[in-house]
Amino acid sequence: MSQSSSRPQAIGGVHEVCFGVPDLEVAAAYWQAFGFRAGERGRLEAAQARALYGVDSALESLRLDHLDSDHGLVRLMRWDRPLGAGIGVAPLRGHGSRWVGQFVAEMLDVSNHARVALKQGAALMEVPPSFIDLSAYNPGLFGGKPPRPFDDRVVAVREYTLIQPFWRQAFLQRFNYSSALLGRIDPDALLAASQIVNASFMVTSDDPAVFDFYRDVLGLKAVGVQEIPWEQAMASRGVFDLREGECHWCYTFEEPRSGSSNDTRRSGRLYLFRFPRSSALPDRQAQSQPGHLGCSLFTWRVRDLAAMHAACEAADAECGPIAADEFGVEAFRCVPADGMSWSFRQASPQDIEIMGV
Repeated sequence: MSQSSSRPQAIGGVHEVCFGVPDLEVAAAYWQAFGFRAGERGRLEAAQARALYGVDSALESLRLDHLDSDHGLVRLMRWDRPLGAGIGVAPLRGHGSRWVGQFVAEMLDVSNHARVALKQGAALMEVPPSFIDLSAYNPGLFGGKPPRPFDDRVVAVREYTLIQPFWRQAFLQRFNYSSALLGRIDPDALLAASQIVNASFMVTSDDPAVFDFYRDVLGLKAVGVQEIPWEQAMASRGVFDLREGECHWCYTFEEPRSGSSNDTRRSGRLYLFRFPRSSALPDRQAQSQPGHLGCSLFTWRVRDLAAMHAACEAADAECGPIAADEFGVEAFRCVPADGMSWSFRQASPQDIEIMGV
């Protein structure tokens, strides 16, 4: 099924990023530092969770809201009998590895807290801040010429990655540009941060079309595919521990309303990364699925859940039955060709009216 002749199923941006946790209150307190606050709670008995998520365990979930955002939220999931500890403190490099991105006002402020946590014996891993020169991607900023250091304004992003037992976060700080719809920072939070602006995962595949599902079935806007050889890599060289001579590809998908300029691009994007099988990434896919601790599921709202279910089956995706989730919303679990689990949820009439295109 192609979206070319119909309205896209996707409503808004990535709705939630879901984390398996052992304690909802402790986990909520961590995210409060970034401006998130406790919202709706829900519960499923084991039989219901088995039908919806394929996990034979009772489940209690807590959604965390951020300012007035309608997307990029956090769902904390506490399983009575979790399947395992998840990926834990392991590098982002790995088949099936998931993580999230947020904008922050001061990236090094987050790092300062991480350093104090390390001194106190916390289990965590840092990737030092990397420099992303946006003028290299936007040569028109300076008439096609490189910016002059200590003369021109340098338009850039710095990226700092923090990995903890349950959290895998990339923090982005902007320099000398703004983008009103691309993440809204809460200035009153301890660590002034936005909602989740990017959801990401990495797989090994030699099939260039492995992510076509997100365009053709979910109806996202495919912004482009960037081939990134080792010689041209910026942030990914350190973040993904690239090996000399290695190449990978970044696929960018945005919600249907997103535009092409800084003023019209919207957050809630997918940044998906494909490595060739020759890279032999460690296989972490089984540990990043529902039932495990850590980052284990993404959700998206859709226009017509029954039609989406039929389209997923027609695309040979693995689908569970439609059932009410822990918040009473009709949903189903889907695993497309890349092997990563999703929960697609029925959008409300209000969401469709406001965010549908």
